[in-house]
Amino acid sequence: MLSWLAGPYRSAFKGNGVEFADARPYQPGDDWRRLHWSLSARKNQPYLRLGYEERELTCIIAIDRSPSMYLSPQKIELWQAAAVALGWAAYLNGDRVRWVTFTDRIEGFSPRLRSPFVLWESLAGLLQQPVRGHHSRLRPLLAWLEKVSRRRAFVAVVSDLFFQEDSAETLLAALAMRHFVLAAVPRSPEENLSIPWGYLPLKEVETGQLTTMRGDLRPPAPQPRLRYALLKPDRPPIQSLREALLAPLQ
Repeated sequence: MLSWLAGPYRSAFKGNGVEFADARPYQPGDDWRRLHWSLSARKNQPYLRLGYEERELTCIIAIDRSPSMYLSPQKIELWQAAAVALGWAAYLNGDRVRWVTFTDRIEGFSPRLRSPFVLWESLAGLLQQPVRGHHSRLRPLLAWLEKVSRRRAFVAVVSDLFFQEDSAETLLAALAMRHFVLAAVPRSPEENLSIPWGYLPLKEVETGQLTTMRGDLRPPAPQPRLRYALLKPDRPPIQSLREALLAPLQ
């Protein structure tokens, strides 16, 4: 079943590669050095040249270890299964895997790994380390990625997205401008309640404050070059990941 996440040797991702793959209209923030000058002249508007990405990518799997990720055994099982599935699929594709765990800081990380034995041993060691942070924030992870990953990579953020930041969606969208980003979002049964009036009072796990929550939590609206996989207890995580990765980009 894990082989569903593995693809052919030629990369399906279109981006900064040398071999021409496609072209798309220029968007603010794109690298102007990749402009397709002849097509831009014919269309009378700027177009960007896309190439097939290099096949050997680094797969960075970032795991949120904030208290909200440990809300229930079902939720723990969901995000652990998703992390293992992503790591195994990257190994089958011949890509290097790098684990990183975070809260409001970087809790731990591994070097780039390819051996399956070291891969799982490294993940188990990171998950057994004591957690120092009590909240989840996205900015420390992005700062770490900026230092360690100069080249385009596959970045999987395994998190419930309950960040203590109002700009988390904007930060994820900005990250997707540089990397291929997948957000694997686990939801426990308590976080998927359907109530007619729309909101439910609760005590926030990470801050201890009283707040309200929508009864039917969904991932944020799709962003260009950013994918979401909603992980629920009533369906295999691999199926959710597969549907997110095989769906066409917006």
